[in-house]
Amino acid sequence: MKKAIISVKGTQKNDREEVDTIELVTEGNFYVKGNTFYVVYEESELSGMDGTTTTLKITRDKVTLLRFGTNKSKMVFEKNKRHETDYQTPYGKILLGVLSTDVNVNMGESGGEVNIKYVLDLNNRKVSNNELYLKVREVN
Repeated sequence: MKKAIISVKGTQKNDREEVDTIELVTEGNFYVKGNTFYVVYEESELSGMDGTTTTLKITRDKVTLLRFGTNKSKMVFEKNKRHETDYQTPYGKILLGVLSTDVNVNMGESGGEVNIKYVLDLNNRKVSNNELYLKVREVN
C-alpha cells in the first residue's frame, strides 16, 4: 500500500444547464493487485459525506466506486453500459441509473488519471450529465 495525494473533481450539469462542481484534494492510499488499481480515501465535510470511506476499483475499461460509512453506495462505470445502483441517503434509498458515455483510464505503478463521463437517471428520467476526474499521485 502506497500513500498518495488524490485529487477528485466532480461536475454535475442539470437539464437547466446549471453546473455544480466539487473539488477535493486529500491524502489516501493506493495499491495495485493483478490488473486492478485500488484508490482509498476518506470523504470530507466539503463533499457532504463526512464519515464516509470511498474505494475506487479501477481496471482498464471499468471503474467501480464503493462508499461505506455515513453514505453507502456502489456505482459502476463501464462505457456505453447502464448500471443501476441503490443510493442510500439519510432520507432512505433511491434507485439511480448510471450510463457511462466515456471511461478513460490511464493508471500506472505510481498513480495516474481516470476521467469518466456519465448520465444519471432517476426512474428512467435523466437527472444530470456528470463528469468525474480523478488524479492519483504517489507520495514518496
